[in-house]
Amino acid sequence: MFNTNTNFFEIFDFQKILSAAKMPSLDVNSEALINSQKKTMEAFAGASKAAFEGVNAFSKKQVEILNDAIASAKDVTSEIAKGNVQESVAKSVDSLKSAIIEAQANVAELAKINEKTAKEAFDILNARFLDSLTEIKNVIVDKKTATTSVKN
Repeated sequence: MFNTNTNFFEIFDFQKILSAAKMPSLDVNSEALINSQKKTMEAFAGASKAAFEGVNAFSKKQVEILNDAIASAKDVTSEIAKGNVQESVAKSVDSLKSAIIEAQANVAELAKINEKTAKEAFDILNARFLDSLTEIKNVIVDKKTATTSVKN
């Protein structure tokens, strides 16, 4: 039978595992690292701005859709009230058909707004991520070059 009361962290000595990993040391106060972090924060700010603008555009479109739907419902009800029963039924069916088509178009447009927003934010963060990998590589190569120069 298994002992279920064992602590996972008692099984492995993480200090030994991490000390064996031989991670390169980085100067956290280096200008390159500080500039890299500034660029990362600017990228997050840019992505946040893109997301905010997207949410704002989405909300504006929703309000526009709601206002159009209210105006359309008002027009349809007044049209239906004026005619006889048979004409009212025909107008109701036509109004329903056009409302469904309009709703589908509105949903497609809202989906495009969401897609555009997500793509803009992703592109900003992805570009920064790829740049930061290059920056990390350069810092490590520069550190290795400096260490080799000191040994010679």
